[in-house]
Order: sequence, then C-alpha cells, then structure tokens
Amino acid sequence: MRRVLSAASVAALVIGIFAGPTLAGQPANPGCFGTDRAAFANTGGDVGYWASLRAGENGAINQAYMITCGGVPTP
Repeated sequence: MRRVLSAASVAALVIGIFAGPTLAGQPANPGCFGTDRAAFANTGGDVGYWASLRAGENGAINQAYMITCGGVPTP
C-alpha cells in the first residue's frame, strides 16, 4: 500500500510540475514594454531627460504602461 501511495504522489508531482507553466497566464503582447522603450531610445529620444522627470514614480509609470500595452499576464 505504501508503494502505491508513493507512486501516486510522484505521478501527481510530475503532472503538477509540467502543467503549472503551461496553464499559467500569458501576456497578450509579450515584450511590449522593452520593445517600445528600445524603439524610443533608437530614435534619438533623450532617455536621461525623460527618466529625470519620472524620478520617484518610475515603477508605477512602467507598470501602468505594461498594463495598457498588454504586457501583463492574464490570470
């Protein structure tokens, strides 16, 4: 009985490991934030100037942008 229970536990663990990442939410537009930021930097935009204006709120601004461009995983 103990061996059957152990085998069932191992099987459940293996299924859980492989099913977890597969079933996780995926962004609608993965990489949108980095791609858009790189495009802006390559157009000659003054990234340092804009970064100085965002001081203290940079994380919140980046999060809001990722939500609007579809870069946040959906549940």
